[in-house]
Amino acid sequence: MSLKNDTSLPPAEDASAVENGWPQLKSQRTWGPFAVFSTSVSTAIATWCFIIGGFAAYYLPAAQGTLAVLAGSLIGILFIVLACLPLSAKYGIDAVSGSVPQLGTRGSLLAVVLIFLATLGWNVYLFVLLGRATVSIGGAFGLQLPDWSVGAAGAFAVLVVLVLLRKGSAAVRNFSQFIAIAVLILAFVIMFLLINSAGLDTLLTAPAIAPAEDAKINWASAMEVLIASNLSWWAYTGAIVRNSPSARKSLWPVVLGLGLAVGVGSLTGLYGGLLVPDSGGDPTQFLVEIGGPVFGIIALAFIVLANIGTAVVGVYAATIAVRQLPAIRDSSWVFSTGVSALPALVLAGFFADTVFNSFGTFLAFLGIGFAPICGIQIADYFFLRRQRYDVGSLFNTTASSHYYYWGGINPVGFAAFAAGVATYLYLLDPVTYISRAPFQFTTATIPTVIISGLIYWLGARFILRPLSKGGYAADVRK
Repeated sequence: MSLKNDTSLPPAEDASAVENGWPQLKSQRTWGPFAVFSTSVSTAIATWCFIIGGFAAYYLPAAQGTLAVLAGSLIGILFIVLACLPLSAKYGIDAVSGSVPQLGTRGSLLAVVLIFLATLGWNVYLFVLLGRATVSIGGAFGLQLPDWSVGAAGAFAVLVVLVLLRKGSAAVRNFSQFIAIAVLILAFVIMFLLINSAGLDTLLTAPAIAPAEDAKINWASAMEVLIASNLSWWAYTGAIVRNSPSARKSLWPVVLGLGLAVGVGSLTGLYGGLLVPDSGGDPTQFLVEIGGPVFGIIALAFIVLANIGTAVVGVYAATIAVRQLPAIRDSSWVFSTGVSALPALVLAGFFADTVFNSFGTFLAFLGIGFAPICGIQIADYFFLRRQRYDVGSLFNTTASSHYYYWGGINPVGFAAFAAGVATYLYLLDPVTYISRAPFQFTTATIPTVIISGLIYWLGARFILRPLSKGGYAADVRK
């Protein structure tokens, strides 16, 4: 179905297409490769990278950890590139709309929930770490700020993000381009200072903080941290790429800006975690010590800025998803951003310590939620529909939609998702982050992606197609 001939879609000049997640025509997509890259870098490079790398430091020393971090980061973004980028760039839609063919017109609510929870989780960590950086800046000036200052600074940052987002996607693009280069330079400078202050030999001989006895477990665990983290870009990639006119122009900006940038940023956290074990890789805890008061304060200020820039993208992605709910769709953009950001304000403002101490469980949640979705979408888009969707049916909630299935729900999609969740939980305990699988195979996301995709392919081939559900024959003929 042609977008131009579909009268059920808003006209090209309707600016609400951007805010409500409607498919954007190519004439509306004004983001070039640099805009996609800079937004991706701004999204990826934030204090969370340092914490991710610090988590990997529990399992591997510097040399092995470097390889595991970079490999895990690129494996994670591979799944995103296959599952989310092609359809978002081709049709100008976000991740929620892209899940309709697999989950159903009403079942895509699951994607809304996943995106909201993932972006909420990352945003809360950003605001908490921003608060910690603010307290460290105060310490550099000799001020002993009370513990509640972390939450207060985080809550204030939420309000700043809401102000910046008043103009929608333009604020995301413009603000991210402003800080992209600065945060990349900062990551490299912190890395240099760490190595210079301790010495390369000290770094290379520093042991992992708490490794397992089996080397395979340590490798798999360190890689799993990065794979699961990058799977969360499913929630962000659609919101970014839908503003670009083609997948080709977005591919390498996303791979480099979201995938490799996370790995590079996480190396700083890995080295920081190994050299300053009590920091957990968080540079806000040692920047003043290794760089001196002047540099430390400037670097901490850049970290605050970088986290605000990333949170702008996160709240924007969450708002796009939330505005596809009927109860929110007709509200103003400002009100919608407030709804998306309010839980982050509460959690960062009043439960900062609890949030910070639950990072491992949050990483596991990302794998549990997004690995099955990626597997299902890859199987559906490439192996069942031959890279073609009926755009009108994506936004048609009546029984005439190809993706209505049974009451707007595709049970095959939910069965495949449940099988993926069960697979992940069987392989890895999300609370203790300890493998429960035979042979201690801790990397849970890869088999979860494969099994979810396989079960969906079988269900679509032998249940949906024979029952003429899902519009598979129609999509393949287009």
